[in-house]
Amino acid sequence: MSEASHGTITLVIGARSYTLKPTLDAALRIETRFGGLRGALEAMRLMSIAACADILVAGADLKSDQHAVIAGEVFHTGVAKVSGQLTEFITVLLNPVPPSVASRGKDEADSIAQ
Repeated sequence: MSEASHGTITLVIGARSYTLKPTLDAALRIETRFGGLRGALEAMRLMSIAACADILVAGADLKSDQHAVIAGEVFHTGVAKVSGQLTEFITVLLNPVPPSVASRGKDEADSIAQ
């Protein structure tokens, strides 16, 4: 995966595919809804259909009026399947820097600290 698309995932739910991008806006929308990204992870652990729809709406930058349709698609696809994929997306929001960039930054930080 290229650094430009790090953390971007495409979910096929029902007959549609949704591309979720790990943006600051998505992270803030999810934080607002769940009281933080940790709360979103907990909602995924509990396999909440509505929470899956909330995260899909935020991650795919959709309008909130699409929530009910997406919730229905999550239900018919299987909340266990969808919540697992969304957990990966939230994890990227917690660590948005690609591993290759993070490792370069570590070397630079080590050289400055010496």
